[in-house]
Amino acid sequence: MTKIFDDKVRKNLLSSEKFFEEPTTECKPKELVVRRSSVKEARPYIATHHYSQTMPDSTTDVFMGFYDGVFAGVCVFGMGTGKGQYYRLIDDLEEGEYRELTRLWSPDGMPKNTESRLISESIKLLPKEVRLILSYADPSEGHLGKIYQATNWLFLGRTQGGNKMIDKNGKVLHSRLTSMYRLRHPEYQHLSGEEIMKIYGWTYINNAPKYRYVMLRGNRKLKKKMFKKIEKYVERYPRN
Repeated sequence: MTKIFDDKVRKNLLSSEKFFEEPTTECKPKELVVRRSSVKEARPYIATHHYSQTMPDSTTDVFMGFYDGVFAGVCVFGMGTGKGQYYRLIDDLEEGEYRELTRLWSPDGMPKNTESRLISESIKLLPKEVRLILSYADPSEGHLGKIYQATNWLFLGRTQGGNKMIDKNGKVLHSRLTSMYRLRHPEYQHLSGEEIMKIYGWTYINNAPKYRYVMLRGNRKLKKKMFKKIEKYVERYPRN
């Protein structure tokens, strides 16, 4: 189970973690070196320091940034909450042509614009066939998506919101967690989502709408074609 993995690596990191080093020179964002990483390598940092404290099961691509060999941040992409969120925008997408930027985190003390550089360099390293990237900013966490505005993503307004789950301690859980538990535990296969929630003491609360951003990828002709399909959704950036 994702939550078990996250809890375990969080404890391991907190028990052995050294303070993050600061870059040894006056580094500039253009000096950031980004490389492909793995879920195993990145999970401790996401589970410990990202506000969600979880690494999504749907993760497909992980990238880490470094200044002079010093860890400077992690950027995570995956399939997100389902194919529908992509096909509702561009109906002729094929399998593998879409991603969601699901996690982004950088330690304090990094040079200004480190996260912007980390995003842009990570996107360059995605498979060439990826041409649509989505990401969401959660205003309930104080996020407007300024990092996406700074890197020229398109703003597609707010999502409709809905329900989200919390545990007994008030920690927010992924809405698909009951499905994951049913998949990984044969003894739960006959149970409904509500029955699994009752076992663990999870409850539903209202989930505030999120801000939705999109990045189009490809040559000029392809991006122009895709933009025509989503143009009706594009809005001005939200402000404070």
